[in-house]
Amino acid sequence: MNNNKKEGVDGSRRALVLLGLGVGLQVLLAPTLASTTVAVVSAAMPGPLSEPATMTPRAAHAMLTRVVQAGDRLVAMGERGLVVLSDDGGRQWRQARVPVSVTLTSASFANAREGWIAGHSGVVLHTSDGGENWAVQTDGVTLAKATLAQALGLPDDAADRERRIQDARRLVDDGPDKPLLSICFADAQHGMVVGAFGLAAVTEDGGKTWTPCRDRLPNPMGLHLYAIAQYDKTWVVAGEQGVLMRSRDDMASFEALTPASERTLFAATATQSGGFVLAGLLGAACRIEPGADAVTAIELPAPLTILSCVELRDGRVMLLAQGGQLFASRDGGAHFAEQPLPRRVPLTSLVDAADGGLVATSLGGVARLG
Repeated sequence: MNNNKKEGVDGSRRALVLLGLGVGLQVLLAPTLASTTVAVVSAAMPGPLSEPATMTPRAAHAMLTRVVQAGDRLVAMGERGLVVLSDDGGRQWRQARVPVSVTLTSASFANAREGWIAGHSGVVLHTSDGGENWAVQTDGVTLAKATLAQALGLPDDAADRERRIQDARRLVDDGPDKPLLSICFADAQHGMVVGAFGLAAVTEDGGKTWTPCRDRLPNPMGLHLYAIAQYDKTWVVAGEQGVLMRSRDDMASFEALTPASERTLFAATATQSGGFVLAGLLGAACRIEPGADAVTAIELPAPLTILSCVELRDGRVMLLAQGGQLFASRDGGAHFAEQPLPRRVPLTSLVDAADGGLVATSLGGVARLG
């Protein structure tokens, strides 16, 4: 393994540990996964997949991985299935009821009421009441079984039929041990989720059925996929060792893009102009202009690992570094400058509240930054 790839693998492992996405998860190359359609889960599920999150008055002070907007409401999530809600810009929080106790990693709301969360064990949760209540739509067990069913349904003369069957059976044998790391919805019907070892699935019916789409992605080595961003019919997916791909036909197909570096990309956001900004390991950052094929490197003020990338309501693009540093751009991500914060603590994600204040999650909970 060359030095650049080793750096990407080691850096991916460090970021996974920091975000609570699985201590000890081996960030290694995995076999290619297959795809099929997944129905809503109804059967009993093992361990944390069948144990509801514990209700606790300390939920807002636990390790939280992500905070997102649901209209004017803020929804934050993290370890052991914890989800907390705020209707006053992040000043006060209350815990939502969640039917699983796995670590939750990413969320996306299509509007103020319809939202989805992805997490460990391949779980996808859905809410139709702004995050008050959640239900399981799919999980790693169901995804694996559906993958095998599709592989077995390939024509006998399909060139890669046996390999895909073997890979799918291995996925079933492994059980629900692989986390989903990013989820994104364009509207209340169309969404995508990606994760470790190249896991990926799409839905066209609000998650009633999830279709694993590993075969659509130019990711033959099964590298981890950490980030999704979407603008209109264009979707961008990024991950380990700088893997970067784009769909211009609303997820029907994806093309590989030449990355600006081989460093892992952990975060992505679309901009109001229709472009995309991505960032990750040790200052790796790049942007894609609207309609452009080239990926342009972004020079950051310091070579810090970026864990969160978001465009605020006022058009600023913000990058949140592993150590709590915050970088802001007012030109769509072309240039960034550090923005002072009252105090520097390890933060995991950032969002702006309806009143303009910044709210962040951290290893110690969620709080307003100003």
